[in-house]
Amino acid sequence: MPIQSLAPALILLLGGLLLLIAGRHFLRPVFVIAIVLLGAMLGAPLLGLLAPRLGSIALTLLGGALGLVFVAATWRLLFGCATGVVLGFGCSFVALVAIDAGAIDARRPIDGTAKFVDGYEHEVHEQLVARTPTAVRPLVAWADAKWRAESPQVRTFLTAAAAGGAFVGIIVGTWLPNSSAAFLTSLVGSIFTLVGAMPFLARVSDRAAQPIAPVAWLLFWIALAIAGWLLQTWRGDPDRTPTDITPGSTKRRTAEATRTRREPRT
Repeated sequence: MPIQSLAPALILLLGGLLLLIAGRHFLRPVFVIAIVLLGAMLGAPLLGLLAPRLGSIALTLLGGALGLVFVAATWRLLFGCATGVVLGFGCSFVALVAIDAGAIDARRPIDGTAKFVDGYEHEVHEQLVARTPTAVRPLVAWADAKWRAESPQVRTFLTAAAAGGAFVGIIVGTWLPNSSAAFLTSLVGSIFTLVGAMPFLARVSDRAAQPIAPVAWLLFWIALAIAGWLLQTWRGDPDRTPTDITPGSTKRRTAEATRTRREPRT
């Protein structure tokens, strides 16, 4: 590739490294700004139905203010929901890999695969896939076809795994928001880093341009995400704030220091 065409890959690589190193520090501000802008965009069309006498500028400002209040009151829960979605997909994916590897005996030959009751269900699925964005439509079509081809007990097992992972993710994300932010930014940053680094590696070495197995990509992604998460959280507890110091402990430390200075030297 020409050196001029590597500019997007360089931006993607630098953005991925930034997310891996310090993503949790600016995820919350970006998240707040996004919610405020969303509230401002939806303020005129939604609040205009309740207060039609207000102008569009006033409705926009009111929508942004409501978005700010909403994110200030529920940002821990929103982080928990985001972590729950990621862990839900991750647990279902791990369960599917375990089933395919034979570690979990969820497929029975006598059950066969799931079939449609009639052509109407097939048509509904095709319409839902067609409504998805073009960029992710192949992935959605592949996931939908694989879901329909699985037996009922496999569907139940995957649904239970996803529900369990989502529940754990919501609890952990709400309880430890900063660690969850480091986890989410490490996952996204590792993807950006891998995609952005591949053109440069292919330019330096011919081996990097050779096809890589999907399992190897998955292992690279997981290893890089874990490294980024450890890098962002290795300096102690990221969820501990100065307000965690109780007044009683501060007064006790001050009294001990004063007593030490007053004691006579022998």
